[in-house]
Amino acid sequence: MNVAIALILALLLSGPAIAAETAAIFAKSVIAEPGLHPWTIVTLPDECLVVELRLDPFVAKHSDLKREFGAIARTVVPAALDKFPKLRSVQLTGLVTVRDKRGHEREVQAVMVKFYRANSASIKWDTANPADVVGLADKKTVSPMLADTGAH
Repeated sequence: MNVAIALILALLLSGPAIAAETAAIFAKSVIAEPGLHPWTIVTLPDECLVVELRLDPFVAKHSDLKREFGAIARTVVPAALDKFPKLRSVQLTGLVTVRDKRGHEREVQAVMVKFYRANSASIKWDTANPADVVGLADKKTVSPMLADTGAH
């Protein structure tokens, strides 16, 4: 009898963890661009899907980083919030690799956006210009160095 109760409790407590893991795996699968190396997690108890990815492939191609990052956000945010109703928000962070004067490399945050469910529902994602998506976020941080990394 005690084993059955312990098993039921384990299943009940692991439910949110399994759902969070599924949302994180889903976000990784939506990001198709090779070389971005997305890292995902769902934070508890606030139910926020956090996605970090490297923007270095876009820097190498001299792409507009805001536009490329916005296109990824436009794909990930509405899909994740639609598919996982328990998520309260989605946060995406774009990292770039920089070298100091001694040649040491490190990753720094170039851009971060956070969309809450209510704001995301009011955005017309299909018609949103990818270059403007960062400006639509509830919270955002854009590094001044973003302009120096090939964002034209």
